[in-house]
Order: sequence, then structure tokens, then C-alpha cells
Amino acid sequence: MKFRNSKFEIRICRNAAGFTLIEVVLIIVMVSIFMASIMLPFISSLRESDLPEIASIAYFLAQEELETLTVIEYDSLDSQDTAGTARAVSGYADYTREVEVANVDENFNPSASDVGYKQITVKVFHSKFPDGISVKTLRTDY
Repeated sequence: MKFRNSKFEIRICRNAAGFTLIEVVLIIVMVSIFMASIMLPFISSLRESDLPEIASIAYFLAQEELETLTVIEYDSLDSQDTAGTARAVSGYADYTREVEVANVDENFNPSASDVGYKQITVKVFHSKFPDGISVKTLRTDY
């Protein structure tokens, strides 16, 4: 059916195609459920994206401590034994560091006496790594 005016023409269609309000609301609900299922893994991966950086910094801090211990003479290393005492790291507020020096034998088994080998273990802790990151080295008296 057409209505004509001098300047305008209006068409009225009885079979007009389109969406009803209920269909639009249902589509929005379905899309939001689908998007939520996609976004949850993405958000959790964003929360854990800093773990490699934290691990790298912890490893760097452990290596740094081991380098400072290389200038200490072999016989003086026992004074560095602070096992169980985690100290704060200056410049890195969330990190603590712990140093342990232990006598070992030639097979790296714990030894009660000094037989010429000391195992130095440096552990660096962060709130996201409660068990810490551990770096070990061996010093000899030779």
C-alpha cells in the first residue's frame, strides 16, 4: 500500500522483517554468557602474567648474593650461616633472602666436619613464591 504526497512517499509493509524486543534481549543475554565464559580464563592469565618476571628477579637476587659471598674467604663462610632467617632485600620491597652454608663431603652429602667442601644455598622468597627460589653453589678449600 502506498500513500503519495506531493513531496513524500510512504510505504507500509505488512510483512516487515526485524527483531522484536524479546529477541534482542535474549541475544544480549546469550552473548553476555558467552563473553563471560571467554573472559574468565583471560582474566586469570592476566593475574598470573607477572610470575615469570618475579621468578627472574628472584633468581637475579640469589645470584647477586652468591657473588657477594665469593669475596669471603673459605674459612669465614661459616659466619654467613643465617639459615631460617630471611632478610629483606634493599630496593626490592616484596623480596626476602636467606643464606645457608653447610659442610658437605665429596659426594655432596651433609658432613659434620669440614672436609674441604661447603654448599652455599641462597633462597629468595616472594609472596607469590612461598617456597622460594633456591640457588646452590659449591665452594672448595683448594
